[in-house]
Amino acid sequence: MHGGAPTALVGRFVAAHRGGEEFHLARLTVELIRPVPIAPLEVEVRIIRPGKRVQLLDAVVRDGDGVEVVKARGLRLAKTANRVDEPNFALSPPPAGPPPTECQPYVHGYDREPGRFYMDAFDMRHTDGNAFGKLGPSAVWLQLKVPVFAGEQTLALDRLLASADFGNGVSNVLDSSTHAFINPDLTVNIHRLPDGEWVHLDARTHVRGDGYGTATGRLSDRRGELAIVNQSLLVGPR
Repeated sequence: MHGGAPTALVGRFVAAHRGGEEFHLARLTVELIRPVPIAPLEVEVRIIRPGKRVQLLDAVVRDGDGVEVVKARGLRLAKTANRVDEPNFALSPPPAGPPPTECQPYVHGYDREPGRFYMDAFDMRHTDGNAFGKLGPSAVWLQLKVPVFAGEQTLALDRLLASADFGNGVSNVLDSSTHAFINPDLTVNIHRLPDGEWVHLDARTHVRGDGYGTATGRLSDRRGELAIVNQSLLVGPR
């Protein structure tokens, strides 16, 4: 799987676990320790730091053989612990560039089985040129077209987390036909959830000659910032 799918999976479980409606999922760190199969998965969640105002939760995803493929840690903050008079004073400006309705859809052109490729799950619209065809910092609007859980309503958190793992793909600094960018982790610091179906990702990749790097992105909607995402990268020739 692409990393966005298991990230949305564990995020849903961590956010909802044992009274989660009283808390805001402020941070989710996902360790992609093995390839995640497109097959039935088992998710286990436990609270490792209980509290009325701050909680830490761990999640483990296992494949059908019981092998751990993903580990995650979530930080939850109580929504009512420290209210302020102006709760939205830190909202940032909306993303630069046109709205998704004025952007051209991205056509990936990859020869993959229809409905089985992660990019088929999104409507992608680049805001500054072909986001997947040029090198350097870039930005794209993303609309999740399929539910994270079959037969269930897509939540705002699903849209946010499913979009979070595209940073290194959006902002390649080396030709992806000759180099691979593998991110074994993903951290999402969440300010708020998206209002509407579209999420904007503005991303930058930094690579060192020793074969490692980072990708950092800003997730927004038309009202302003939603979250900051970070990926560690292992970079090398294909």
